[in-house]
Amino acid sequence: MANKSYGKYEVPETLKKIIALQNELKERGKLQYGDLLGLYFAIEGLESRYLNTPLDVIPFARPGVDGIHFGFLTEFGQVRDLEEAYIVRVIPMDFDDPVQIVARNIRDFMTLLCCHPPALEVLDNNVSEEYYLKVAEEYPDITGGSQKDEVKELFQQTFQLQPLPDILDYYNTDRNERYKEIVVETEDGIGVVNRASETEEHKRFDLRRQEELQLSKIQPFFSSAGYESRLAFLRDAQSLGLLHENGEVKSFLVDQLILMGLEDEAERLSHSD
Repeated sequence: MANKSYGKYEVPETLKKIIALQNELKERGKLQYGDLLGLYFAIEGLESRYLNTPLDVIPFARPGVDGIHFGFLTEFGQVRDLEEAYIVRVIPMDFDDPVQIVARNIRDFMTLLCCHPPALEVLDNNVSEEYYLKVAEEYPDITGGSQKDEVKELFQQTFQLQPLPDILDYYNTDRNERYKEIVVETEDGIGVVNRASETEEHKRFDLRRQEELQLSKIQPFFSSAGYESRLAFLRDAQSLGLLHENGEVKSFLVDQLILMGLEDEAERLSHSD
């Protein structure tokens, strides 16, 4: 199932190294509960996904509570190498805001995990200065220079990690760069980025939480809407939980994804509950 989860992508070498270190430390009895710095890293299969795990996210780590997980954002297959993919946090129980970007790539993710705890739990690239200052007061370690222990030191040395000089500036810069890439905003806050080879007039399908999707309304939209607009629909419908137990609509969307050349995403949607 792991190969189906990753689809056309290779498992990043960095993730393989993290998992190898996790297994080594576990065998040496250094990980009391099996987690590495609070997370369980794994090459996960399709069965690990939740209703609001975006179709273009590949999970790779989780804290083991409330279904929260972190994953690579593939931008519907546009990312060439998962080493350079944005990292998102998915909180399945947070129905209003289930998905946030938390790091520019997996190396930054490791830096935040190791040098700025608990940034990955409480920050994302929409953080305001006011909220950041409040968090920094509550968690002084988040700014860097946190207390070291043996596992943290091994992790930092293995991957040659250094604290970020200014974590708020990091997230502000990341947010500004992301906004430049987005061509259609979506309910989950991630947005849809533009394909370099194509432009279109973007339009949105009006979706509301707890409504029942009607195939008779969706079919005309997919017949007339451009590529990015269809992707935005898919993001919104899933983020709002509107595809759950709607087999007719889901089957139609699986077929549409295949027609759009998104076989990996079609496979993920077809295996969702």
